[in-house]
Amino acid sequence: MQRCQERGTTATATLTQLMQLYLEGKLDNLDIYSHDNIGERVKACVDEYLEKHLSSRIDKYLAANYLATKTNTQAKSTKEREFWSIQDRARHLGLKINANQRFKIEMFANDAYKERYGKMPSRQLYRGTQVYAYPTTDLDILDATIKGVVARG
Repeated sequence: MQRCQERGTTATATLTQLMQLYLEGKLDNLDIYSHDNIGERVKACVDEYLEKHLSSRIDKYLAANYLATKTNTQAKSTKEREFWSIQDRARHLGLKINANQRFKIEMFANDAYKERYGKMPSRQLYRGTQVYAYPTTDLDILDATIKGVVARG
């Protein structure tokens, strides 16, 4: 540890580097450079270190990643979108609409939204075009309008 400190590193960093070299097979020929068989001693130290510490570190890593993945998945599934475009909502409902139907839906949905709030819904950029964005809280307006227009053909 003192030698590591003198060289501006830590014992952990040194052992990590030795393990990396060992796993890459770069320590296999160390014993030819030394009469005291340093390569085998390093391999034995690395093996001992891995045997002692690797499984607990892997368990912690896997547990942390499982928890993070589970949390992210739950957050994504429970997090709702704030706004919907007509095209996205129709696709979400499993319905196909043409340009004429989209125009009618926009017209009727905007009227219903304006009746409810006294103003038009906001517009957002969608695929390079400004479209009306209907808040998730007002999906009743959008869904009813889409289904009504599609049902009429």
